[in-house]
Amino acid sequence: MSKIAGYKDDAYIRGKAPMTKREIRILTISLLGIEAGDVVVDIGAGTGGLTMEAAYAADQGKVYAVEAKETALELVQKNKEHFNADHVVIIPGKAPEALVEIKEPVDRVIIGGSGGNMEGLFQWCKANTRAGGRVIANFVTLENAAQATTLMNQYFQNVELIQVGISRGEGIGGLTMLKAANPIFIITGDVN
Repeated sequence: MSKIAGYKDDAYIRGKAPMTKREIRILTISLLGIEAGDVVVDIGAGTGGLTMEAAYAADQGKVYAVEAKETALELVQKNKEHFNADHVVIIPGKAPEALVEIKEPVDRVIIGGSGGNMEGLFQWCKANTRAGGRVIANFVTLENAAQATTLMNQYFQNVELIQVGISRGEGIGGLTMLKAANPIFIITGDVN
């Protein structure tokens, strides 16, 4: 089972790049089942929130953070230094093309966005993830979640789709109001 850091959002160096919310990071890492020596790929690393959680769980392995946007790459680098995650390898570029930089089989893959080539990502995952590995994809739109579910059923086993809605308490006039975050679709699949 994955060990979970559960870093708070304010533990990260933030910018304008999107960051997966804490509760979704915890759930994503838990569902992946990262082991200490695993090789993990985070496609669409953004700020590096999931990258740093994966690095904590795979503390004796390696984590590849793949990101196309320059401002996000800078944040991933800053967070890598901030969390002393020396075993994180940052790969600039758009997936799946940038994934050619990874020269070893991987154990777990996180997909935080498709960049318009979802099937290419899943084909790469199928070809490069060891048997017994796991792929997880997080989406905010129904259309991407539906497409990912269809494709993952073609490439992987035991595909599951969940939708998660998180609300956080916020003080208002001495009372607590729940403020909802956008719902997230999480799709997992096993590699055989």
